[in-house]
Amino acid sequence: MLDTVSHLLQNGLFSDFLPYLAARITVGTFFVLSGYHKITNTERRATLVATLQTCGIPFTRAMQWFIPGVEFFGGLGVAFGFLTPLAALGLATICFVAACTDGVRRVKASVGIDKADEIDDFLYLPEVLYILLLALFIADGAGPFSLDAILGQLL
Repeated sequence: MLDTVSHLLQNGLFSDFLPYLAARITVGTFFVLSGYHKITNTERRATLVATLQTCGIPFTRAMQWFIPGVEFFGGLGVAFGFLTPLAALGLATICFVAACTDGVRRVKASVGIDKADEIDDFLYLPEVLYILLLALFIADGAGPFSLDAILGQLL
């Protein structure tokens, strides 16, 4: 009985691959859709360009295509588990820059109660959560249900 409780506390209720797979597919799909809309929708691209300009990101003309391209193709890589650590690293880099530029600007605009509230607001940013999820894929790869696993078996 004690061994069962200890096992549950250390390993959770279910095998870890299903939640990991769901997280990988969900995060990848988010980035695919986000990148797709920034590439194909003029209004979304205009919003991205305005944000890039407000944040002082250089090379706006190139970045308006580069960022959604990384989102789209990196998202595909994460969702399907293809070159997952590399794809996740590209996406995490974009999220890191977004959190440190636009995210910090949004947190400052919210006028926190104190420094702890500002930290709380920063940690509440979606970019921060995505960075943490992507860090798992960078560190642990795609898992057993992925193109990476299939390629690993073939090679």
